[in-house]
Amino acid sequence: MASCRLLAVVGALGLVTASCGSSNGGGNPAGSGGRSGSGGTPGTGNMTGTGGRLASGSGGSPNAGSGGATGVAGSSGSTGGSGGSRSSGGSGGSSGNSGGAGAGGRTGSGTGGSSGTAGISGSAGAPSTGGMSGSGGSGTTCTPPQGAGGGDTTCSPPTPPSAKDAVTLDMAVAQGAPTYLASGFIYGIAEDGTQPPTALLSDIKVKGFRAGRGQSEGCGAQAWATHWNVIKAYYARAKAVGATYLLLVSDDYGYFCTWPGDGGDWTGLTTFMTQLISNVQAAGMTGPDVRWELWNEPELSLFWNGTQAQWLETWKHAYQQIRAAIPGAVIEGPSLATGPGGSWMNTFLDYAKTNDVMPDYISWHEEGGGADPVADLATINRGLTTRGITGVKGFDANEYGTTSEQNPGHSAWFLARFDRAGFQGLRGNWADATFFSNMAELVATNWQPNSQYWVYKRYADQTGLRTSVTAGTQVDAVAYQDACAAKSIIVVGNKGGVTGSVNVVIKNIPAWLQSGGSTKVLLEKMPTGSAALTAPVVVTNAAATVTCNAMTVTIDWATATDGYVVALSPP
Repeated sequence: MASCRLLAVVGALGLVTASCGSSNGGGNPAGSGGRSGSGGTPGTGNMTGTGGRLASGSGGSPNAGSGGATGVAGSSGSTGGSGGSRSSGGSGGSSGNSGGAGAGGRTGSGTGGSSGTAGISGSAGAPSTGGMSGSGGSGTTCTPPQGAGGGDTTCSPPTPPSAKDAVTLDMAVAQGAPTYLASGFIYGIAEDGTQPPTALLSDIKVKGFRAGRGQSEGCGAQAWATHWNVIKAYYARAKAVGATYLLLVSDDYGYFCTWPGDGGDWTGLTTFMTQLISNVQAAGMTGPDVRWELWNEPELSLFWNGTQAQWLETWKHAYQQIRAAIPGAVIEGPSLATGPGGSWMNTFLDYAKTNDVMPDYISWHEEGGGADPVADLATINRGLTTRGITGVKGFDANEYGTTSEQNPGHSAWFLARFDRAGFQGLRGNWADATFFSNMAELVATNWQPNSQYWVYKRYADQTGLRTSVTAGTQVDAVAYQDACAAKSIIVVGNKGGVTGSVNVVIKNIPAWLQSGGSTKVLLEKMPTGSAALTAPVVVTNAAATVTCNAMTVTIDWATATDGYVVALSPP
């Protein structure tokens, strides 16, 4: 039925609705398969529009029942059938009565249980779309449906209020599972790998570590032995949490040694590579969970002081030595500070193609200030296409974020951009004293999570299917919807150029996120700062009106470096 409602939420959240919206009539959803209890749980109202269901004799988990309560039919219900989850020993239920109307509720699916006798047919209800399927007592897997708006779709969504910037979600377009590819960092854990606690890493679904030396640098056999202990420890920790380890060869070799190829002498590099390869083979580090990153930022004099031609020859010597010893080794580079489109990358691509030393993953750094993974993806693809280069497995920005960009707002923006581009990124580490204890500025002292950590935690909490997001000028978001868990999490980032009202416009909100014409909205803020933070700041947490399957969440973004997360669930 049509409704004219307006909900005002105090705080940084504005929820905008207009007249002629539809409401989801009916009561709570029917007991979805897998709910335990004796005798089955009766459904009310919000069953699927196609028919009422009869609850099974025993219902739920193996609590034997003495005859199930009858399910209540939806207003368009056909004859009720069996439902509930698998149990042992339940007896048949009695006849189902006709139920009240339900519009746009969840679909509870389940198998097993003794079936009751037929329910009385209902009549003439509107169908529900996008229902959430239950997992069933037998443990069957929930298959998320594509997003689709619930209720009346003949009216027009409300016009969002005026704002400085906006992102727009279309929940009817959802496909692809989350990858968490931007959750990783260089160094940042203890040299011996014993810290931090595993939960700090697994809770943000870390996908990559990058390291090649200890706190003490140096060169020569003694330094290499010290570095090798760090390499082993980092690899072990990466393996334990299911992450990829980037072995930074040049950090291990050292930037204070004789440059490889000086005076035409390659003996030092060959000796070093022979020892490193032998260590790697002995440690069983020859699989795809290790990537050989041959040199860091060779165009900067801090990391390379020879000629460009000499560096290219260094690349070829190391590449060929690794390939000869470990044919299946995964090699990554050239890890340029100047990005994927400068003269050094162009020269490298030409050289690698000519000499057959193309890396499996092409890498660069997103730390020049204003870097954008989406734009850089287009740049590198043009570079490969124009040269006819094929067979590259992927790309990696194995350092991203300058010190001024490592804040909750910009970090969330990077997460959105990497998700949109679809390639891996690792946070840069600009610390000195805390280089091996800061998780690239995600924790305070004693491994306590800070505000940026919570941005990555909410990113890792995303499950289900990627939701279509149209970016704004300075803001972007990464959003996923999970019908099986009845939630949608939206991480909203700010590149740093906007303050004031920012709209998160959400269209085609599926029926499984609605009840009675509303959806619950949790808005959290990750405030600027590096101090320990036990949890994000809750700005608001309330049911909000949905009009024509749409709403607008308006964030009062007073500080551009803050980050925000919007979470939707049924009220």
